[in-house]
Amino acid sequence: MKIVFHSPDPLRLIPDSERLKLLEKKQEKEFKKGSVIFPEGKQANGVYSLRTGKAKLVTVDSQGREQIIHLARPGDLMGYRGVLGGDSFSCAAHAIEASTVVFIPKTDFLHLLDQYSTFSHAIIQLLTSELRRTEQHLAALARKHVKSRLAEALIELSETYGFEEDRQTLAVTLTREEFAALVGTATETVIRLLHDMQEQQALKIEGRKLCLTNLNLLKQFAAE
Repeated sequence: MKIVFHSPDPLRLIPDSERLKLLEKKQEKEFKKGSVIFPEGKQANGVYSLRTGKAKLVTVDSQGREQIIHLARPGDLMGYRGVLGGDSFSCAAHAIEASTVVFIPKTDFLHLLDQYSTFSHAIIQLLTSELRRTEQHLAALARKHVKSRLAEALIELSETYGFEEDRQTLAVTLTREEFAALVGTATETVIRLLHDMQEQQALKIEGRKLCLTNLNLLKQFAAE
């Protein structure tokens, strides 16, 4: 599904002096778990760089159902599409855990694009990758059943966020509702499928934490 595709931090491609200027403006904010970093529909007056923690980008349909379109990790830029389009944010960003975010005003962001070709090229790559990711996600919704999508999401989460010290427990904790919003199904279906996967010894459920005990079996599920 590629909801969690990542590329190197684009801000590392600008000179240290420019990066220090951004930090000196002290537009750094801390967000508690569950806090809204920016809401959907707000005028895009800047971009947000996730420095610590984890975040999700979400949209809500007319019936109030949430769809997670991207999971962010430190180094990711959020909200740049709205700035480039001179429009409002097409999605909202929420903190999955306590997170630190640096806000980059629109004028500063556009200045970086104008002055540094490596930075602008990285943003173009992000846009291209995002489009490809969306196409892959739509294709997966059409041709893959829910169990396959859930297994694929678990594998991608392990590749993005890694594991705890036991090398099996995912280093990110999502609610069952968030898993449902990630793979495009009902919460009850996620709960049933996770228990099925546990009975098949592909994973172990420990409260809200998930231990991926058999990645090879999960890959088989994902390929079905």
